[in-house]
Amino acid sequence: MSEAVKINVGCGLDYRPGFVNVDGNPDLPRVDKVIDFDSDRLSAHFAPDSVDLVMANDFIEHHVHWHAVKLLKDFFLVLKPGGGLSMQLPDVETIMAATSIPVETRIFLLYGGQDFYLGEENPEHRKRFPHYHCHKFGYTRGTMTRELEAIGFVDVESWGKKTDFVIFAKKP
Repeated sequence: MSEAVKINVGCGLDYRPGFVNVDGNPDLPRVDKVIDFDSDRLSAHFAPDSVDLVMANDFIEHHVHWHAVKLLKDFFLVLKPGGGLSMQLPDVETIMAATSIPVETRIFLLYGGQDFYLGEENPEHRKRFPHYHCHKFGYTRGTMTRELEAIGFVDVESWGKKTDFVIFAKKP
């Protein structure tokens, strides 16, 4: 039996052993495959029906809606029947309702780090790749479930994780 093919899309500094760790940033200390998702597709590097799991944590919200849908369709294409998609992303509904969180913090959670340097990474990276630090669209658990089901995903499940949510879906 062959080893499962698992892809960690938009891995950033979250390098995961046992995954093909993919990111658009060629300067990361550890990345297995550099793919610029603005001009390239995952399916140009992985055959249709060849991947067991696509994980895309803190990734899809960094793309405008129409492009995010294109990416989700591409994930669906490369997944094997029965394969899974797992994503974590900001929960717009939870963030907007969290009045105990200062509005400045909620703005940061909704729109991403933009060009603000918080001491988490090299500020030069933000200057070179500012588009990697901006959230360009927002989702709730319900809106993302509908997006995935419209593409053809089934058995969609989601759960809250602080101001984010995690969603998992399968290709039938």
